[in-house]
Amino acid sequence: MHSIGSASIVQVPTQVPVAGGETESVYPGDAWPAPYRGSKYSVRRLVRSGDRTQYRLVWARQDKLIHSPVPRGLIASLRESRPNVTGSIRITSHREVLCKRLDTTGLWVPYYVGKLEGNLEFDGFELDPDLKLGQFWRGLHFKHGETWSVWTRRGNADYLYWSRQGMYFRSIHPYPKLCTLLREVRPRGGRIYITEHGHVWFNLTEQGTSYAYKSYIKETMSDDITEFRNEDSWDTLIESISERVNATKTRPLYLGHISEFGEPPRTYFDGNPFGQGTRNEDVDDEDGYHSKGYRGMRGG
Repeated sequence: MHSIGSASIVQVPTQVPVAGGETESVYPGDAWPAPYRGSKYSVRRLVRSGDRTQYRLVWARQDKLIHSPVPRGLIASLRESRPNVTGSIRITSHREVLCKRLDTTGLWVPYYVGKLEGNLEFDGFELDPDLKLGQFWRGLHFKHGETWSVWTRRGNADYLYWSRQGMYFRSIHPYPKLCTLLREVRPRGGRIYITEHGHVWFNLTEQGTSYAYKSYIKETMSDDITEFRNEDSWDTLIESISERVNATKTRPLYLGHISEFGEPPRTYFDGNPFGQGTRNEDVDDEDGYHSKGYRGMRGG
């Protein structure tokens, strides 16, 4: 049984940065003028009871599905943006809920739905945990968070970067404290994930850990493993961590909360190069981890 979550969707405008240091107000139901990316979920119709259709918020990877109660107001908010409420959605690090709608051109165009309030809840996971550096990430381990990268190359001035079709985009503001911390732990820099609850997590290998942090990381993970083994309630999380380790050969660890480093990052654009639509509903405006763009960033 799923408990009733505390999450809700409120139909309020959000501010998106544009060129010249200005911001643009985007209202629920408006086309989304920024990159379509963030934590990946979907709304699915699971059962029909009489005349009442029931929905669930779903996180999915391959053949695994994890259900959560639909945040209050999400279905009504989605109806403002698309005729069919089921389908994929994204939630940005600014808690903005996005969806796509099939346009008359045959392309899937992104729209702004509203903002997430409260916490999403998935059985066996903690999406808004109280953790310290080096603990195992206790949220979802795939498709969870907005992706950014920390470069080690000279002259990047501690900005965060992401890639689309081999082109690099950077955050409006630098994040020196975040970039310094990641490089101290993982000298190669690389990818981080910023979730809708503001948590920052990353992947780490034993070989990729700096000498200064090797003992600390090892002890912190060992404490977590001891806790996990003593309570059956962690079984789902342990399975998910194992899947991440097997798939990536890395350990998913906690870096900190974005509020420790500044506001969630943004990128501004002159015009709207991302709102033209895609041929597939579930396509994001960013390159995959194994793309040339992200390989270039990892190489520094």
